[in-house]
Order: sequence, then structure tokens, then C-alpha cells
Amino acid sequence: MESIRRARCSPKAGHEPVSRRALQSGIAAGTLAAVFAGWRSASEGSTMLAPINAVTHCIWPRRAFSETGFSLRFTLTGLAIHQASAVFWAMLFEAANARLARGAPRTDPVATATAATATAATAYIVDYHVVPERLTPGFDAHLSNRSLAGVYVALAAGFAVAALLRSRLQGDRS
Repeated sequence: MESIRRARCSPKAGHEPVSRRALQSGIAAGTLAAVFAGWRSASEGSTMLAPINAVTHCIWPRRAFSETGFSLRFTLTGLAIHQASAVFWAMLFEAANARLARGAPRTDPVATATAATATAATAYIVDYHVVPERLTPGFDAHLSNRSLAGVYVALAAGFAVAALLRSRLQGDRS
């Protein structure tokens, strides 16, 4: 009986731990959101790195918003904070995705998209309406409201694509 339980929960069987799935989907979603933010920032008159640098305003409030070029201090720290946040939100996404798909033999793209959208919407509400201003991502300093919304759409898309690709590569529900 124990061997059956181990086999069903092994990574080979497509049941990776939620932390591993969250790391994968969080990195994918965070990367897509950062690239989108950089692209829109450059299109709106700033630089590609300005939104990521702005993330560090929680550490360096006087300079973060005005840093627009690459720097180890602002860019790498901002990217690390952003990616860590995306992995945090991916934990919620992976839990919601698993709950919506409970009992399904295959990944349901609608359930995955629903979990991704709900997670990104929750992230936006928490990021811009719950936490103190000093803890917001800071993207809004370099993006229009429309582009800011696009960042969260990109985040949701990253969660969903990562989960759907993982499921397809593993050939079963993960």
C-alpha cells in the first residue's frame, strides 16, 4: 500500500510538490510580467529597466523611482524582489489550480485560466489597495493605468502557460 501511495505522489507521476510547481510558474509569470512592464515603459517614454528599478523603492525610497538604467543595486535587487513576489503569488495559483481541477484526469485549460486570473486579480488588489504604499511594486511610477493592468494580465498568462505546458510535457495532471 505504501509503494502505491509513493508512486502516485512521485514527480514521475506528475505530482510535483506545490513549491516546485510554484517556482516554475512563478518564474515564468514574473519574467513575462517584467518583460511586459519594460516594453510598455519604453513605449511610454521611460526605459525598459525603470519599472524593475522602481520595485526597490521599499528599500531606497528616495532614489528608486528616478533610477532608469542598469545597476547592480537597483536592477538586480528589483528583479529579485519581483521574482520572489511572483513565486509567492504562484503558491496561491498552484493551490487554486489544483483545487479547481480536483478529480479531473487531465488539465482543464478553463480551470487553469480561472485560477491564473483570480490570482493575478488578487495580487493587484493586494499590491495596490491593501499594502502600504511603500510596499507596492512601484510599476505605476513608469506605466499608465492601462499598461499596469497589462502587467497583471501578463502575470496571469505566465501562470497559465507554465501550468499548461508543464501538464502537456508530463502527459497528465500536475
